[in-house]
Amino acid sequence: MKVACNPISWYNTDMDFTIANAEKNTLSRQNLTNKYEINYSVDINNDNDSHSILAKNALGAKNVLDVGCGTGHIGRIIKSIYPETKVDGIDIDHEACDICKKHYDNVMVMCLGDESDKAFRSFLKQKKLYDCIICGDIIEHLQDPGLIISILAKKLSPKGKLLVSIPNVAHIDVIANLIDGRFNYGETGILDNTHLRFFTESSFYEFVDNVNHHYGTSLSPKRIARTIVEHPILDTRYFKEICGDEIFTFQNIFELRKTKKPVIPQPKPKQNYHDIIVAIDKGKDLQSVKNSFSWKITEPLRRIYFFFRRNK
Repeated sequence: MKVACNPISWYNTDMDFTIANAEKNTLSRQNLTNKYEINYSVDINNDNDSHSILAKNALGAKNVLDVGCGTGHIGRIIKSIYPETKVDGIDIDHEACDICKKHYDNVMVMCLGDESDKAFRSFLKQKKLYDCIICGDIIEHLQDPGLIISILAKKLSPKGKLLVSIPNVAHIDVIANLIDGRFNYGETGILDNTHLRFFTESSFYEFVDNVNHHYGTSLSPKRIARTIVEHPILDTRYFKEICGDEIFTFQNIFELRKTKKPVIPQPKPKQNYHDIIVAIDKGKDLQSVKNSFSWKITEPLRRIYFFFRRNK
């Protein structure tokens, strides 16, 4: 993989792919030509690819709905393993759906949430239920993701599951750039210029809790996997020491199920994120900072601060 880097953000120049912050803010740019990776293949055993993770977790379902199906990467791998699985797809892009129709049982072109869209109104009236509904990097593009999640929840069979993958805005590259005063949208990546919503793991749980209260759903979410993209410049050892691999999470993958009493996870608050700021902003070896006299002498104050922060 050929990678071109600057001190804070980086890019895969072969794929023209930005992980997080773009070199220049492209929020106002519109890519007028769609690029379809028709030859892209999903390796079901790749534990660091969201398509593979979603497909693997959908295996065994009799009826699958792929929301934002694109050209059908996920459904293709499902049907290659279980040809008898019925896979439907939804997407707003006519051209992508034309490709997807060759592989899926039914493909619906519609704008989710737009009540003026005849196809969407028809979808709402359909009584078909699905054992598995997939939203692969979709809800961050939606103006009202809560409404869509509530609609899809009604399309789940009693023991069905909703799989959601979503970019993690708490990735180290976003944090590092924010410290440098940069929040640059790009053509792709976490800060894709078509993203309308941003989530971390904990904020997604709170989002689902809000959906339950506002729309009367009864969904219990849990994270089942994540994809990791490490930073090629910042020394990852010290960041892992503080936060583990989570600081390099590119996407979180969640499973939502309907339950009588929703259970919303409560992740422990991160206690050492200010250490990351020190490491990035000052450019110091974190271990040297921790071994310094000033760090050790202020340790009691930090303990008191985090005690009140956890119990406020």
